[in-house]
Amino acid sequence: MLKVLRHKGVAKKVLWVVSGIIIISFGFGFGMSSYSSKFSLTDAAGKAFGKKVSIKDFRQKYLDSRDQAMMMYGDSFSKVSSMMDLDNEAWTRLLLVKEADQRKIKATDPEVIAYIASIPLFQIDSEFDRPTYETMLKHSFQRDARAFEEGVRDQIKIMKLFRAETMGLNVPDETVRKEYERRNQKVSVDYVLIDPKNFIDKVTVTDQELQEYFNARRQDFLEPDSVKLQYAIFPIEEKAAADTKKIISEKARAFYLKTKSSDDFSAAAKTAGAQIKETGFFNMEQPDMSQDWPLELMQKIFEAKAGDILKPEETASGIQVIKILARNPAFIPEFAKAKTTVKDRLLADRSLALAKDKAVEVYKTLAEKVAGKTSFDTSIAALNLTKKTTPFFALGDYVPEIGISEDFASAAFALNKDQPLSNVVHTTKGPAILYWEALQPIDEKKFTEVKKDFSNTLYEEQRVAAMNRVIKEIKEKAGLESYLDKIKK
Repeated sequence: MLKVLRHKGVAKKVLWVVSGIIIISFGFGFGMSSYSSKFSLTDAAGKAFGKKVSIKDFRQKYLDSRDQAMMMYGDSFSKVSSMMDLDNEAWTRLLLVKEADQRKIKATDPEVIAYIASIPLFQIDSEFDRPTYETMLKHSFQRDARAFEEGVRDQIKIMKLFRAETMGLNVPDETVRKEYERRNQKVSVDYVLIDPKNFIDKVTVTDQELQEYFNARRQDFLEPDSVKLQYAIFPIEEKAAADTKKIISEKARAFYLKTKSSDDFSAAAKTAGAQIKETGFFNMEQPDMSQDWPLELMQKIFEAKAGDILKPEETASGIQVIKILARNPAFIPEFAKAKTTVKDRLLADRSLALAKDKAVEVYKTLAEKVAGKTSFDTSIAALNLTKKTTPFFALGDYVPEIGISEDFASAAFALNKDQPLSNVVHTTKGPAILYWEALQPIDEKKFTEVKKDFSNTLYEEQRVAAMNRVIKEIKEKAGLESYLDKIKK
């Protein structure tokens, strides 16, 4: 136990930043309590390097990963924790620590002390504070000091491992300029779009074809989980005073506590003076947007069970208390119910196929005409096609009508004055053929101003890529097998 941390006067020594070296991945984790309450801690959570990993060892790495996330996100941790895939993070941490141990990478007590002393969560006026440290461990982290500190020791080992792997990285000036140009130059192109909608009247389908199409792609028509809600709204005016908001918040809280022991949600809401509303069934792919619920609240809604009442949440319309009236599990509908959707998709597929064939024909004609020095405008006019022109846009920009299309942008930036015509480019709107219009060079003055910061950005990107490569190689070497899915079932 690092008793020195429980004494005042530990100097602030920032040897490493606390901005997690492991990149927290987002998804939905199983939840740490599940690993301790339902199963024997000696059961196997998985297998790595040919040896079984007990639930006890996995749970320790899970808690260490959670600790690191709490230090990264601070007060925001509760908002993002439900989106973190801490299962995957725990496995990654376990494998990286084993790799560090194999390389004989150590973390000394003074290094652990300095790391913890540098964490803002444990500081007052930029200095490590012992009572704050003990209180945070007990109430926020809910961790024994020794276990927490050994988790920090592992984190330092991981950081040293990554440091060794990224030590030789550098970004030459030539690379900085080329990458800056790639990301910041803008291009404008002319293009013709072969719209699949123009071929819809040339396509027919039979009932037998629809049935065969449905049978071959049943999973494509899966209806996701859906929910039906009832919710009470305690309105708050936009310019309401803080005291007023507090009163309303306490009123919503009292209502929530009362409804947990009441069978009549509606009656309790009316008694509390709240507005009561109800939704139809909706799912995450087609959410009910009428209340503008934030993503975090939507996730809580779809994680809850029928009959659950969620804690009060502040929304654009006021404080809401939501009850899950019913849930429908995901299902594949019968063909008869899905027939209209099946028909729309098959017609769209066949229209797109015709549009692609037409686009190939158009490209061949345009290529011949452009090679013969006929202008693009004259060439497409002869084919009764409509030319469209984009504004100047950079990689990743939204292009009117086309949207954000990596293929469209890549094709546009591959063109130049000597090679102005693209091949057929597939977009979500249909196949297109591009013709170079103009290139807008970078602002040299701005590049000079931001060059240093941009160079640092590229270095960090290379560093993250190197760390991800290390993680991938170690996982492959470990032959990781996770039994967590079986445990969950």
